Amino acid sequence: MAAAIQLRAGIVARLRETRNLRSEEAVARLIGTDRTTLRRIMNGSQPSGAFIAGFCDAFGLGLGEAFEIVQTSSTAKAA
Repeated sequence: MAAAIQLRAGIVARLRETRNLRSEEAVARLIGTDRTTLRRIMNGSQPSGAFIAGFCDAFGLGLGEAFEIVQTSSTAKAA
């Protein structure tokens, strides 16, 4: 098993509601990325360090408030 970082489920929707952000595009602009990247990460892709830092900074959240570590199956075999 390997570990990965992903956005906490539903966090973008909650932030949009509580911060009165009208679109994912508005969220992406605050983070400093584009909507396509935001959508990919919302769907489970591994975020970059820059995305993680931008997300936490934009919303004043700690790393553990916005992201979680999940176990993934590893396709690499031990040699």
